[in-house]
Amino acid sequence: MALTPITTDLFHKNMRAFIVCTILVFCCLAIGCKGFAYRVPTEGMKPTIGFDDMCVANPLAYSLDEIKRFEIVVFKPNEEQRKQFNDDDLRYIMRIIGLPNEKLEIKENKIYINDKLLEEPFEKIVGEKDIKKNFPAIIIANDEYFLLGDNRPNSEDSRYWKKSTIEKNNIYSLIVEIKKDFYKNK
Repeated sequence: MALTPITTDLFHKNMRAFIVCTILVFCCLAIGCKGFAYRVPTEGMKPTIGFDDMCVANPLAYSLDEIKRFEIVVFKPNEEQRKQFNDDDLRYIMRIIGLPNEKLEIKENKIYINDKLLEEPFEKIVGEKDIKKNFPAIIIANDEYFLLGDNRPNSEDSRYWKKSTIEKNNIYSLIVEIKKDFYKNK
């Protein structure tokens, strides 16, 4: 069946409306996600992220893709941490280490997943003075994650929390870029 000029015009009007609506939806999502750029005010993610670095986040990353080990994410910490800082909108940035339904244990700063040593392919800081260089074995619940900072002796991460995991629905976005020294001299 050939399209007549009238149905072709109708098609183009509908397509334009669809494109405009799609753009508006993405703009609304972007405005509602508390921004795309973050600054980490602690040493917990050094050497990967320093004080003067800007972290660029993609809040739509997990709408289609699964959360993967070693990704750096923005998340809402457990109630315990939010109460400590009296901030219900508090956000943290850390690295995903343990995935749902895995057994995780830390022995002398070495992480074991399902009783196998985990090779961490990124730069991190560990030390003998780290009071949490050992962490007892846990089974991570379905749809929950275990997170660590890259500067292990100076990171109040999953090892310190009463509930040591974060639920998937509290992970907001994926850090997709780190702009080194962005805030330096500003």
